[in-house]
Amino acid sequence: KDISYRYNSRGFRDHEWPEDLSDVVWCVGDSFTVGIGQPFEETWPQLLQKKSGKRCLNLGEDGCSNDTVALRIQEICKLHSPNLIVVMWSYLSRRRINNKNVHHDKKHFGNKEDMENFAKNFKIVNELPTSVINMIVPNAGISNDAITYFMKNISSESTYHLNYVEQVDRARDHHHFGFNTSELVTDLMIEKIDTVDNSSKYVL
Repeated sequence: KDISYRYNSRGFRDHEWPEDLSDVVWCVGDSFTVGIGQPFEETWPQLLQKKSGKRCLNLGEDGCSNDTVALRIQEICKLHSPNLIVVMWSYLSRRRINNKNVHHDKKHFGNKEDMENFAKNFKIVNELPTSVINMIVPNAGISNDAITYFMKNISSESTYHLNYVEQVDRARDHHHFGFNTSELVTDLMIEKIDTVDNSSKYVL
């Protein structure tokens, strides 16, 4: 399959955005959202666009930390009053330091600190005045014990949910997920979107 990387005037791997952004789906994440190793039309934002019939904007950034994801979503809400944001959270060990994304903090935070930092960003995003669908990349450095802790102490106490799909195939770079996983991801997203009533706020 032909794989090329073309970026729009805003710096994202997407077509140019429409002038009217009032009824688009904002797709935010890291390189799994960019679709590294995948043809553009098989990235999950493009598949979601085909399945939902709504324009899906790809705001994926290679190497993006969850700190940056949270900041980006806050900026979207500030500027555009979005109806729906779909976020695929990144690896927990990543941080934003001095306005740059780093894969591991030099202080080498442990699992507890990583979990607390993620929970902080997750809460900030899900308290914004918009509907949010939360997913996390496969093998994000979050253990089963950490997921249990998170769901017990964060998600189960509210309407917030963190969705996860197992990686069933790999893209050409042998790291990111491929088409079959993108299908599973977007099928789950469509299931969640179908429950959203735009007259209310749901976090799914």
